[in-house]
Amino acid sequence: MLNHKQQKEVYKWCLEEGLSIEYGKLSLCDLANFRHSSIYHNRRYQVHCDDSKNEFSMLYGECGPAIEKFLELKKKVKRIK
Repeated sequence: MLNHKQQKEVYKWCLEEGLSIEYGKLSLCDLANFRHSSIYHNRRYQVHCDDSKNEFSMLYGECGPAIEKFLELKKKVKRIK
């Protein structure tokens, strides 16, 4: 099991590689990696949650705060298999 710091590093690496991270109805992605995105030069990280009890959607200019929010919500959201 990874500790909090290790999880942050893994998620940061994933985002840098252009991967999105999903956990049930919760997702973390870099919008610059999407084909029809209007974001080209600056990276924008989106944390989005469709869980009825924890609805949330926000854009971040840096990956650190986005990862922190993702990990915070991950503790509250049930994973769908």
